This record gives sequence, C-alpha cells and structure tokens, in this order.
Amino acid sequence: MPVIALRLLGPVEVSVDREGPPPELLWRKNLALLTYLALSPRQGRSREHLTALLWGEKPEPAARHSLNEALRIIRRSAGDQALDTDATTVRLRADAVELDTTVFAAHEHAGEWEAAAALVRGLLLEGLAVPDTSAFEDWLTAERGQWQRRSITALGNAAES
Repeated sequence: MPVIALRLLGPVEVSVDREGPPPELLWRKNLALLTYLALSPRQGRSREHLTALLWGEKPEPAARHSLNEALRIIRRSAGDQALDTDATTVRLRADAVELDTTVFAAHEHAGEWEAAAALVRGLLLEGLAVPDTSAFEDWLTAERGQWQRRSITALGNAAES
C-alpha cells in the first residue's frame, strides 16, 4: 500500500511513496479532506459530518457525490486499503499516512525540543484556504491556534537548550 506523507507544519507538502502526488490529490477540497481525516481522532468521521464540513453549500445528493469523488482520488493515490468506509463512516488507516505532526508530538512528549522545533516551518496548513467552507475554516483556525502554541513552546525550549 502506498504511503502518503503530509508535512503540515508550514506550507503543505504531500508525497506518495516519496514521489510527487497526483495533481488531483492537491485540489483544495481533496487535500482538506485528507488532512482533516488524518488529524481527526482515530482518523475517522461520519460521512454526514464530512459532507457538511466541506460541501455544506451543496444539496445533499451532490455533497455525497463530491465526497465519494474525493475518496476515490485518495484511494487512487494511496491504494484501496488506505480507507475503511461503510455507509456511515470514513476512516483513514493509520499506516496509509505519515504526518509531521505525529513526529512533532513524539518529540514534544519526550522533551526533544530541538527535534520538535526542526519540524516547524510555519503555521499549520499555511496557505490552505477552502472557500465556502465556514465549518472547515473554523476547525482550521482552532487547529492552527493549538499548533502555533505548541510550536512556540518547542521553539522557545529549543532556544533555551
């Protein structure tokens, strides 16, 4: 199964098996869905939640279709086994994605401040904006605030050591 690597602490960088990603994976809503799932608890959410989050401006059938198309692109990029889906939920398998935020958190937990600080390249998902998705933008603002605080702590502790 191909692995998608996401660098989220700064401008977004995506690779699939250490190669450039397919261009359609970088489309705003596809990238937003991928990163949202990757950062979600247990890397999963309900289909209803995801359609409201990213396609809330569309009628329900069109929103479900858009979600299914985005999931198809993720599957095509990371393999069929990358996603566990059923009629109500979507879950990104943990081994389908590598996140710099996970590595950062491990260094943070171990008090390895220089290693954590080295991962910080800017704000979380810097430069990513998804118009007409106020729920996603609200989530992103909250996540950016949390990661900014953690990043500042890591940078400050690294500077002291």
